[in-house]
Amino acid sequence: MKTQRDWTNVTASRASPGRAVTYVPYQPKRILNVHKHVDGGWFWDKYSAHPYVGCQEGCVYCYWRDEKYNMLARDPAARHLPDPFSQYIKVKTNAAELLRKELLKVPKDIIVTGDYQPAEGRFGLSREMLKVCSELAFPTLILEKSPLVLKDLDVIARINQSAWACVLFSIVRADSEGYGEVFEPQAAKIEGRFGAMRTIADSGIVTGTAFMPILPHICDDDPNLEAVVKKTAENGGKFVLAGGLTMSGAQSAYFVEALKEYDPALVDKYRQLYRGAYSPADNQYVGRIGLKVRELCAKYGILDRMPRYVPDGPLATNKRIAEEIFNKCYCMELESAPTFKLWAFRRAGWTIDELDRDIFALYEKQGVKGLQKLPNIGTSLAAFIARKLEEVGSQKK
Repeated sequence: MKTQRDWTNVTASRASPGRAVTYVPYQPKRILNVHKHVDGGWFWDKYSAHPYVGCQEGCVYCYWRDEKYNMLARDPAARHLPDPFSQYIKVKTNAAELLRKELLKVPKDIIVTGDYQPAEGRFGLSREMLKVCSELAFPTLILEKSPLVLKDLDVIARINQSAWACVLFSIVRADSEGYGEVFEPQAAKIEGRFGAMRTIADSGIVTGTAFMPILPHICDDDPNLEAVVKKTAENGGKFVLAGGLTMSGAQSAYFVEALKEYDPALVDKYRQLYRGAYSPADNQYVGRIGLKVRELCAKYGILDRMPRYVPDGPLATNKRIAEEIFNKCYCMELESAPTFKLWAFRRAGWTIDELDRDIFALYEKQGVKGLQKLPNIGTSLAAFIARKLEEVGSQKK
């Protein structure tokens, strides 16, 4: 269904607080990203699709600022701008039509879509894409910073009725004071996000907090960790996902400039923590924060993992066992397990998740030895899977 809109003459500069924004309409040849594996243990998505390139919210820590993602930095028309990422927004005018065409060719699985930056208020493409997800009954996850998502609550509710929907809010501080204007300069106030979460929860749609990236020395103090978890629970959120900041290329350089503005003393602290690496060189740092968030979630009666949506079907058990494997992998990561063990569990999770036959039937027929014949399944992993399958069997009786 084509969007009924006249796209002529929409390229224009628009004044927003402190900056001008240029919108550039174009028509890409494809929009759907098909991931090699499901995002196990985090968002559970197999697909993603978004209507805009660049983001007006201008968050200084965003990993999309890295050169390998930010094609806007290479666009001659955008290079003169102080921040092309947030001031030069490419608009995929054929987003909904492309999404329909491409979703009809792939198996149903979770898709991450929706983008409620200020451009959405003008172009409405996220709504059109959500309509496609609703009509085709694709389970949908929306990861958002803006209460603007509430304008499409009717469509999200329809998706939830036909399949499954979840609205996940990106929140890393309990409030915006002294933080937002530096690190999320054009994003909606955090208080408004919690309010939108309450509305989403009251509508019967699963919601929670993407507590990421937790900025070291800025968002990782105990009072803030607890306040974010507490406010999530108070506003109907069912879970909090904690994740750390990554530092790479242009994104790292841009973020360091913001650090200098916020607190110059933090620059050396970050250099000591990361030592030029993508993530903290102290591999126990992420584990310590994750364990604190897990304890706080237990205190307030919510989860520190997002429950996986699994539709009924012959391979549902495979998906549930894969979920157990990925969650076990996360537990091991918090405990600073060796990297080779983590990857062993990830590969095993993908093997079970993508298996084209019922893992329970295989186990009933061939036992543990049958499991060990599968790729990436060694002795200890086979024993772990067998224990989980025994639990499944006892629940079926």
